[in-house]
Amino acid sequence: MADTLKTLARLRRLEADQAKRDLAASIAQERAASRALLAAQAGLAQEARLAGHVPAAFAAWLPGASAAIRQCHANERQAAAAREAARENLATRRAALKATETLLEQRQTAARLDTERRAERIRGDRRPASEDG
Repeated sequence: MADTLKTLARLRRLEADQAKRDLAASIAQERAASRALLAAQAGLAQEARLAGHVPAAFAAWLPGASAAIRQCHANERQAAAAREAARENLATRRAALKATETLLEQRQTAARLDTERRAERIRGDRRPASEDG
């Protein structure tokens, strides 16, 4: 049983490590989405400043830019949701690892105590009869 628990603990560690990598990747995606949104907003601000020179061109450009900004907002929300899901997954994986490690420690402690009790009984059986009283 201990070997099975050791194997399970190794598997849980691998899962937790993967969950950490997944969280790091989702954080990077969220940052990229935020940068894209900021760039789109900066582009809109720049075009708005220049719009005074060619208002008709700006009016034609604005719907596409607005749609791009809405898409960037949606991408950012989606990335934030993915990051939160990855964070929850990591917490779940860590809890599973901790539970497995705790169980493994309990089993190892019980086995050690059992071995100590047996050794004590063996030592007690080997005492000469005169020591018993």
